[in-house]
Amino acid sequence: MLVLVLLLGFAGCDKEKEVGILDLQVVIERAPVAQSFQEKLDLAGKEIEDRFADESQEADNEERMAIQQKAYQEYLTVKQEYEDELNLVIEKAVAEVVKEEKLSVVIYKQAVRYGGIDITDHVIEKLQ
Repeated sequence: MLVLVLLLGFAGCDKEKEVGILDLQVVIERAPVAQSFQEKLDLAGKEIEDRFADESQEADNEERMAIQQKAYQEYLTVKQEYEDELNLVIEKAVAEVVKEEKLSVVIYKQAVRYGGIDITDHVIEKLQ
């Protein structure tokens, strides 16, 4: 009797135990929203480069290196802000797919040898 109860109990849990697989690199390459973030980052990088290029025109080598380092740090800060924002957008899309597909966990494709349900295209659709 106990075995039957355990089997019946686990029979309904199969769908809840599903594992989603996400290829984040493909999402970043194919999702228009990710491409939009990359374009914004490229533009911000160009603006930073132009601004600091003007400053370094009349600087000596030591000052020029300090200006370049400052520009690079500013670029990294902007890049991190854009990446954080993009991650939130992707996480929201993944959460929607998890709910729709009734997944219990999502793992990056690079960490999976076999198994799981590839949700990459579904996430990209959510990001359209």
